[in-house]
Amino acid sequence: MFFDPQCIPCIINQAYNASKLFTNGNNELQLKIMKEVCKAVDGIDMNFTGPLFSLTIQSIVEKNLGISNPYESIKQSNMKRAEKYIPFFKMMMEASKDRLDTAIRIAIIGNIIDLGANHNFDIEYEVNRIASDSLDLSMLPIFKEDLNKSGLILYIGDNYEEALYDKFLIQELLPKKVVFAVRSKPILNDITLEDAKRIGIDALCEVIESGSIIAGTDLKQCTPEFLKLYNNADIVIAKGQGNLETLFDEKRPIYFLFKVKCDVIAKLSGYMLGKGVLLYNQNKR
Repeated sequence: MFFDPQCIPCIINQAYNASKLFTNGNNELQLKIMKEVCKAVDGIDMNFTGPLFSLTIQSIVEKNLGISNPYESIKQSNMKRAEKYIPFFKMMMEASKDRLDTAIRIAIIGNIIDLGANHNFDIEYEVNRIASDSLDLSMLPIFKEDLNKSGLILYIGDNYEEALYDKFLIQELLPKKVVFAVRSKPILNDITLEDAKRIGIDALCEVIESGSIIAGTDLKQCTPEFLKLYNNADIVIAKGQGNLETLFDEKRPIYFLFKVKCDVIAKLSGYMLGKGVLLYNQNKR
């Protein structure tokens, strides 16, 4: 788990964006939501994480709106935007001289779709930079060595929309045994079991719920099935900034695929804001 006091303004901003998004200009309701969030912030300590507090924010929003899973329609709208680039990525893969390199780039690009840390994402801009030095894959040789020796890979998913791009990487990991882990409850635009089946990940590999109900992976919440895989997998791949925040300090080797979306993560990871990264926690910068 990782938390920095600098995360608090981001948490407040995330709550404001959510209140503005779902209240249809009702300033009184926005104020009510924000006051409840600010009151909850008072209970934060150094054992908190941004992803953990995302559950608090969503619970407050859902209570005040009288609905559950408010992000569902936005997820579906974002998916239509994400789907537009699939033919382009297929052509990239067909022309690639290093398919694993290309698949990892595609997977990282997808991490820009974030309704928590980066709700103003620009997919087209990121796609246009996919072959540039905006991505750091310096850990790829180590990853390839580990992949050659591996039999079981645990792939911890992040956002629903970006999982469409994760499929390219999953296909390159096969015929290794890959297990794809999803959230156990709708939170922001994170992927659930229903989402994974909707886009056909279950046709590629086994899909399980992790047990985590936050926008990250809280091992204290996780199921025995997930924890067994987590502890015994030859390789663990964790997508997204939320998984980085909740798993970065874990001792077991983990490969993180993510975009650096805030100054706190830039400081933590050692990479500049906006960088796409394949980070190996055994080589912490």
